[in-house]
Amino acid sequence: MLTAPLALLGLISLPLVVGIYLFRTRSRRCEVSSLFLWVDRSQAKQGGRRIQRLQLPLLIILELLVLILLTVAATRPMFRLEAMGRPTAMILDASYSMTAGVDDDTSQKRAVHDLHRMFSAQIGSQPIGYPVQLILAGSKPQLLPGRAKNAAEAQELLKSWHCVSPTADLDAAVSLAANITTPGTKILVVTDHPPTGEIAEGRVLWKSYGKRADNLAIIHASRVFQDDKDRLLLEIANLGEKNQQLRMSIVETKRQRLLFQQENRTLEPGQTHLIRTGIPQDIESIEVRLDKDVLAIDNRLTVLPPNRRPVRVQVGSLPDGLSDKIKKAIESTGLATLVQDRPEMVFATQQPEPPSLSVPTWMVTILSETNTEKLKSFIGPFIVDHSSPLTTGLSLDDVIWSANENLEMNGTALISAGDVPLFTEQRRRNGSRILTIQINDWQRSTLITSPVFPILIWNILKYRTSQTVGMTVNNLKLGTEAEFVPAEGDETVEIKTPQGDSPTVLSVSGNPVRIPADQTGVFQITTASGIYQFAVGTLSAEESNLLNMATTTIGNWFDEETLRTEFQPVAWLLLLATLLLMTTHHWFIAVRK
Repeated sequence: MLTAPLALLGLISLPLVVGIYLFRTRSRRCEVSSLFLWVDRSQAKQGGRRIQRLQLPLLIILELLVLILLTVAATRPMFRLEAMGRPTAMILDASYSMTAGVDDDTSQKRAVHDLHRMFSAQIGSQPIGYPVQLILAGSKPQLLPGRAKNAAEAQELLKSWHCVSPTADLDAAVSLAANITTPGTKILVVTDHPPTGEIAEGRVLWKSYGKRADNLAIIHASRVFQDDKDRLLLEIANLGEKNQQLRMSIVETKRQRLLFQQENRTLEPGQTHLIRTGIPQDIESIEVRLDKDVLAIDNRLTVLPPNRRPVRVQVGSLPDGLSDKIKKAIESTGLATLVQDRPEMVFATQQPEPPSLSVPTWMVTILSETNTEKLKSFIGPFIVDHSSPLTTGLSLDDVIWSANENLEMNGTALISAGDVPLFTEQRRRNGSRILTIQINDWQRSTLITSPVFPILIWNILKYRTSQTVGMTVNNLKLGTEAEFVPAEGDETVEIKTPQGDSPTVLSVSGNPVRIPADQTGVFQITTASGIYQFAVGTLSAEESNLLNMATTTIGNWFDEETLRTEFQPVAWLLLLATLLLMTTHHWFIAVRK
């Protein structure tokens, strides 16, 4: 490599030397009687205005070679010692925006082509040092196993680079690379956009291969069961700088029947179009389709039906007035139906569990003490375990909660006033729960009349729904986790991904299974009790926005320390060759006739 490339301007001297030889004057022999009449007896043998053929070609070749060697030596050429090359940590952007492009001309394809060239380059502006460690930058950085010791192994490791993540946390990946490598390791970031901040000069090289483009994308989808029918809500955004035509269709997946279509809708830059429509109950899976554009992954979305079966709830013996308020709170959630037989959840006062109830039935025990002498009113501060889904969204500000401070409650305290438990959860071996709430002196307490109470009932029913056998949520966003609750007796589950990878078999033993939603499409879960599915879509306006894409190179690996430790100067060799040529040139002139 050349550390002072501006010195190549010295090559301008080459045509000047050639010109001197071209404009030489060739003497002609002429016999005269005497020379005393000549004004100038000596005739210049060099120079002139007429172009003649080159004379003494060996001398001009030597002189040109001397000038070339001097110019190249002035550029301070350095030769990279392969044995001393430092290792490289390569960070690969795994977000799906890397797949944007037309006819396979994507950011990822361009990056792979350039990396293959860099792997094989031994001398160049940005050579790769071995060994090479690859890190995938997705929502969380992932260290790929193995290290490449040569170009062939590095190219083989690149085959594990799949761009399906909803985002790329490049800063976290750079931090990981800096922590797991030695201080001398070089870091190469391969992405589709410029850095948002400063990078470490001399260690980090940032190469982006993106192209700025307009894009239409599905950024939100929701399918809920309401009023005895499915309702679908879609949001489609124009993530570009100019108007775009929206052509969208909704198709039943099984029979490929067109359910809804919208054409020739113009979306202005940055505009989001909302679509609300009903889906018949006999329709299971549907697919939302947009016209083809530069980013294909966000133009298709599969939406499965929601969990339509409500929780069967029985309201047992409760004080008059309190029973009606609990029933209204249950009905307002839309998650449950009130029944008298085969309940899945029972609200009742403190009493032994009735023998007729099935084992998986949950009990919500309401402690309602009316003797005010045993009660004490608490106005806070309350201690709330926010890690539990039963306390999601609860704010107990300005709530007066009456409780018996001498009452013992079994289970884990989720809400308490100091050391007095107010709401507890007890888990049983069969997977059911016993939830105990103190609602004492409810006519004078503000708990029932505050917004906290319906939220608490919602959380209880939602928690019960999440523990029902099957998928907790059928439609998810890319990068999240799906939760599957196996049936009693299920020992293993088989998971098939949308890309057709080899099925994964997991041992469950009745415990909920969390499955990474790391691919778009439909996942299938097979157990002894049945077959279940969940769908995954991109649904990310930030990642589908291609306006900040660019092709650029920022940073430089060749700081002073790198040049000193990894490169050997070769200018002295060129100067030695120059001296040898000049000696030859002088000798030739001295001995010629």
